[in-house]
Amino acid sequence: MDLKEQIEKKADIVNEALKKSLSLKGLKIHDAMRHLIFGGGKRLRPVIAMVSCEAVGGKKEDCIPFAVAVELIHNFTLLHDDIMDKDEFRRGMKTTHVVFGEPRAIIAGDALFARAYEEILKLKIKPEKLKILLEDFSEMIREIAEGQDMDIDFEERTDVLEEEYLKMVEKKTARIIKTSAMGGAVIGNGSKEQVENLSEYGRLIGVGFQIWDDVLGLVGDPKRTGKPVGNDVRRGKKTLIVVHGLNHAGDEDKKTLLNTLGKENAANEEIETIIEILRKTNSIDYAKNMALSLVEKAKENLEVLPDSDSKQILSMLSEYCVGRDK
Repeated sequence: MDLKEQIEKKADIVNEALKKSLSLKGLKIHDAMRHLIFGGGKRLRPVIAMVSCEAVGGKKEDCIPFAVAVELIHNFTLLHDDIMDKDEFRRGMKTTHVVFGEPRAIIAGDALFARAYEEILKLKIKPEKLKILLEDFSEMIREIAEGQDMDIDFEERTDVLEEEYLKMVEKKTARIIKTSAMGGAVIGNGSKEQVENLSEYGRLIGVGFQIWDDVLGLVGDPKRTGKPVGNDVRRGKKTLIVVHGLNHAGDEDKKTLLNTLGKENAANEEIETIIEILRKTNSIDYAKNMALSLVEKAKENLEVLPDSDSKQILSMLSEYCVGRDK
């Protein structure tokens, strides 16, 4: 089975639904809402929602409004993240606030947030299931905000623990993937065990996905990732790699790490020095191995599902999360 082909098929369905959802016209905010979302993106979260729905015996068509909703929220968070992180490029193009200005980018994000709830209300499911989804969706958004707050706090600290980093990632990145898988299972009328296991599957691959993202931020190809190498270092981000490096580097290397972290104008040579230190401490390999381990645990949660193409796709998707180059 060709995973890329399967993702593209479902992504095409989501893209058509997104076009309808964001067909609003007449104001500049409407263009700002579309800028990032139609500039690319893997559509990983809505695809996971739809495949999870099918994996428990549901129809992907029933899940489309929910799939659209999680993609809208994902882009809402990216739009606001880019403002906070002062990122000028994403997906190889100028970010929304660079093109439309910060004030309009902020309200465009707010509008995407609102539109997501409008999409969820289109679901044709029992009221008790809709209540479960809305409660989880609202909790998810709060936890994403909490994760972002932790990430901001970590930029000013030099004593971040590995457990703290993992909790932050669980909230900021993994939570929406957890919700995607869980929501799909609820809509597909999965059993209690299936819903719980798919929820855990989403959480685990979500954490692994972010750790792999941290790796790509240091040793990935900028032409593939769409981001300059070392951006996280320049912003002082305490990724798992950096946290591990600070705990295992010698005094001189640790001093170099601390002096370079958060240095916005750090030269490429300085970033290369940081990468060498993090290789010396085996921090990059440590992060890779943790991501791979999380994916193996995630796949164990799929054992409650009947054998099907959808189950196989979920297994392949988990491996993709830690094998991609962008």
